[in-house]
Amino acid sequence: MTGTYALIQDGVVINTILWDGPEASPMEFADGVTYLEFPDGEGVCPAIGWFYDGETFTSPPLTEEEIAALKQQKIDNNVAAKVSLIAQATVSIAPLQDAVDLDEATDAETASLKAWKQYRIAVNRIDAITSGDIAWPEQPAQ
Repeated sequence: MTGTYALIQDGVVINTILWDGPEASPMEFADGVTYLEFPDGEGVCPAIGWFYDGETFTSPPLTEEEIAALKQQKIDNNVAAKVSLIAQATVSIAPLQDAVDLDEATDAETASLKAWKQYRIAVNRIDAITSGDIAWPEQPAQ
């Protein structure tokens, strides 16, 4: 049965191949090149450039560009989450505000309106321009 193998030289994966294995179809590799079938028991699937220490595959360190891109993606996700949470609050506020404006609100609706507005203010005050995790306020009960 065909498997996926990492070709390893000097502790670095230099290629990956589909192969029936050494018993089914022997192949000769360059001096110093070994092979190992993957994924391993942990489900790790290495790629070219990964390291192998004789027991474990590890990914290479991220480049500065990759780190910057990951940080920017986190910032973008935080900003999008903030926009979404404010939009959800606005949708919840609108009919409650209508009821208050028309003097048709129940005490529960008036209290809910206040809670949703407080929530929207709390979300709006959060600085989402960060690559860190944000502890978003809890939404009021519907």
